[in-house]
Amino acid sequence: METRDKLIQVTDLEKHYNFGKIKALDGVSIDIDRGDVMVVIGPSGSGKSTFLRSLNLLEEPTGGAILFDDVDITKKKYKDENGKWVKVDIDLHRQKMGMVFQHFNLFPHKTIMQNMILAPMKVKKVSEEEAKKKALELLDRVGLKDRADAYPIQLSGGQKQRIAIVRALMMEPEVMLFDEPTSALDPEMVGEVLDVMKQLAKEGMTMVVVTHEMGFAREVGNRVLFMADGKLLEHGTPEEIFEHPKHPRLQEFLSKVL
Repeated sequence: METRDKLIQVTDLEKHYNFGKIKALDGVSIDIDRGDVMVVIGPSGSGKSTFLRSLNLLEEPTGGAILFDDVDITKKKYKDENGKWVKVDIDLHRQKMGMVFQHFNLFPHKTIMQNMILAPMKVKKVSEEEAKKKALELLDRVGLKDRADAYPIQLSGGQKQRIAIVRALMMEPEVMLFDEPTSALDPEMVGEVLDVMKQLAKEGMTMVVVTHEMGFAREVGNRVLFMADGKLLEHGTPEEIFEHPKHPRLQEFLSKVL
């Protein structure tokens, strides 16, 4: 049996609002292995984005545990290999998680190059020369090297989202989190962003993707999670989820979206 290299272990994750009356997450447990392309699908309001944002504590869970590189990031402290108590440095863990949102969150007053090199220089203390070299390599990969000196307002939505992806890659993350990265784009721009994500998947990047793009889930994901009402109702390979759905709620969902 193959051994799986767990990167993130989520156990009984809960997120409640209004004194527990609203359960955005209701006991979600899943392991995310290195190299996984995990696609999260489900109806609006199912808890998909809350789940994703909890992975780097943009949402503070009400209960449960999230082990990232064997450290429970929901706790204030953990024991290291020598048995000493060490403070959890959430900023350090966030550096290892690239995040791409629906809206591109680029600084409008900075050029594309300035947007790209800001975090590596500030956070990782990379030299400007080194940061610019890497930025140009990444921009070249997504076909936007010639736009390095442009400002975000001069770019299309698809171009901005491609920039947002490579900006996250500048920090050399261990995992990329995508929160509906194509939902704010015009239909003809969706493909160019999905192509970049497919390339990342081919290169072995661990990815967790919340999306409404069922074709992407089917073609690129190696694991698909179906969420509804804050619960993880079913998960499996794309074939298991799309060809042989078991849960009635998943069957109903797929009948509407496929």
